Amino acid sequence: MTDDPDLRSVREFHQRRPGAAPGALDRVRRRVQTATAAPHAPRLLPRWAAPAAAAAVVAAVVGGVALLGAVDRGTPQPGGPTGVPARSANTAPEGADPLWLKYGAAVPVPTVFAQLDQAAAGAALAAPRPGELLCSHATVLTRPGPSPAPGSAPATAQAQVHCFEPEGLLEVPAPDPAEVKGQSAAERLAAARDGFAAAGPGWGYPTAAWLATLPTDPDLLLAGFRAGTRSPAEIDDLTRWQQYGRFLARVDPLLPAAQRAAFHRLLGRLDGLTAAEAFTVSGKRLYAVRLTSGTIADELLFEPNTGRLAGHVELTGPAPVNSLTASPGPGVGEPVPVRQELWKYVSQPAATWAVPSATARR
Repeated sequence: MTDDPDLRSVREFHQRRPGAAPGALDRVRRRVQTATAAPHAPRLLPRWAAPAAAAAVVAAVVGGVALLGAVDRGTPQPGGPTGVPARSANTAPEGADPLWLKYGAAVPVPTVFAQLDQAAAGAALAAPRPGELLCSHATVLTRPGPSPAPGSAPATAQAQVHCFEPEGLLEVPAPDPAEVKGQSAAERLAAARDGFAAAGPGWGYPTAAWLATLPTDPDLLLAGFRAGTRSPAEIDDLTRWQQYGRFLARVDPLLPAAQRAAFHRLLGRLDGLTAAEAFTVSGKRLYAVRLTSGTIADELLFEPNTGRLAGHVELTGPAPVNSLTASPGPGVGEPVPVRQELWKYVSQPAATWAVPSATARR
C-alpha cells in the first residue's frame, strides 16, 4: 500500500518543500481541485499519468514561486468592463489551417462599441441602385470539432455567394439546372415576393426605409424586437446574442448608424462579453466581440473603419494539449473555433446573377 505511486505522489504534494511559500501551494491545490471538479472538462488524464502530473505541479511551484507572486500582483489587461487577459495569439491547435483568425490585444467592450458607432456615423450606406442586388460573398472555414483525432479530415474552406433583392431582403436563389424535384428557383422567389406583398415591410421583410424607422432608444428597440420576432422575454444571454447577431448579419448593409448604435447598446448589456483585436490571414484588422457561456462561445467580427459587421465565429471547448509531455500552447484552456465565416456585401447588377423570371409567378 505504501509503495502505491498514486498515494506517494499525493503525500509528497501535500508536504511542504524548502523554498515554496505555503500560500503558493494552497493556490495550486485549489486550482487542481477546481479543475478536477469542472463539469465540462474535455477529458481526464489517465490513471497512470497521475504521479507524473502531481510531481510536475510540485516542481513548478518550488521553482516558480517568485513568478506566481509577480503574476498575482500584476495589473489585469484591459478587456471587458472589469478587465480581462489578452487572448491567445492563436486559439487554433498546433498545425491548424492559417486561415483561422489570429487574436491580438484585448480591448474594453465599451471602447469597441464606441469606436464602431463613431465609424458608422461617418460612413455612408451603400444602398443598391435600381436593378441591383445585394450580394454577400463569404469564405466559410469549418472543422469537425475542437480536438480532431489524428488522421481525421482537416478544416475545410468553402466560398459562398448569396444575393438578395433589397426590398424585403428576399434571397434570389441561383437556378439549378439539375433540380428536378420540388419548387424551382423561380417558384421559390415568387413565393417569397408574395409573402412580402402580403405582410409588408417589417422584422420578417426588412427594407432600408423601414429600418430607418426603428427606435434608437435601446429599451424601445428591444420591445419591438421581441414583439416582431416573437421572441420570449426570458431567454439566456447566449440565445439573445445569437438572435441579435443573425438579424444584424442580415440587415447590416442597410442599417442606419443611429439604429446600429442602439443594437450595439443591446449587445453590450449581455453578460460574458470580451473583445479583442483579430487579424485575418491577409493582415486585415477586425474587432472580435465574444460572448462565452460555459464551453460555448459565439463571436461577432466588426470592421473598425466602417463599424460594419464582417463575420462570425463559433467556438467550443478548450484547446487540446498535443501530448502529456508537451508544454501547453498559447491557446490551451481557451475555446477553439469550429466555424468561421468572413463576408463582404457588395451591390451587383441583377443581370450578373441569374435572376429567375418574374413571369414564373404562380
